[in-house]
Amino acid sequence: MSGIRQVPPESRAIVYQFGKVERQQPAGLLFAWPRPIEQVVILPSADRQIEFRIDSFEPGSNPKHVFYYNARMNGAFLLSGDASVVHLEATLFYQIVDPAAYILTGEHLGPALQRLFVASAVSVSAARDLDTILVARPELATGSNAAARAGRERLRSDLMNAINHRLGDLSGVGAGLGITVSRVDLAASIPDGAKDAFDRVLVASQEAERDIAEARTDAAATALSANQEHDRILTDADAKAAEKTTQAKVRTAAINALARGSPGFSGMTLARRIYIDRIGAILAKAARVDTVDQSGGLHLILPGTTPQ
Repeated sequence: MSGIRQVPPESRAIVYQFGKVERQQPAGLLFAWPRPIEQVVILPSADRQIEFRIDSFEPGSNPKHVFYYNARMNGAFLLSGDASVVHLEATLFYQIVDPAAYILTGEHLGPALQRLFVASAVSVSAARDLDTILVARPELATGSNAAARAGRERLRSDLMNAINHRLGDLSGVGAGLGITVSRVDLAASIPDGAKDAFDRVLVASQEAERDIAEARTDAAATALSANQEHDRILTDADAKAAEKTTQAKVRTAAINALARGSPGFSGMTLARRIYIDRIGAILAKAARVDTVDQSGGLHLILPGTTPQ
């Protein structure tokens, strides 16, 4: 009866017969020969994802294959392609595809997967700049931001593909781990000193953009005021010119009318004609009029200032 076992849900049983994989059975009731004829190993099912946290370069001793990788410990810095320093904290999710290789790997799975992640992270980080790993310089141009955002979205898939590629290389030489990585969760950051520098650059860029916006606003207001003053000056000039033209036309209307009625006369003749026509009405309003012949011998003395 020791060979009768129950396989839990989301698990599967691998049955070894004298050290050789005999069969694989899904969840349910399992009948096997007792030890030492057959040995039963319970593993997660093929579609179940197993979490593997990476927080430290040094392997842990958790029996559930939970290891830690902390980029802030032991000088664990990564260099990007533009020589920037970045920290990575990651969680891997893998599935068992080869139970025999997985069981054979045993306790070496954690350190091996950890080294694969570190090697893949180094190569992937070196192949891209800092802005395609995390948001470091949001002040970049719109096109550059779009390219950097697309690069950040591909970072997880590129890292997952690099790890699976290395797992495939191990399988090709007969040293496979029996797993495949299905997802990578990343948390990227930069050193505190660099973060402060990036923050200062961002603040300076925002202040510069604010000053530029204020300068543009002042320039627009000045241009609007200048245009309004320009329009006002033109309007006043046009009005004054029209007024001067009207006054000139009024003052010269009589001469123009006389010139049209008496063609061939010169200016002085027309002026005398107007004088003769108007002097009679003016003299008629006086109480007494004394006339002196300017060519005669009589002289008329009138009070007043000495003529200049």
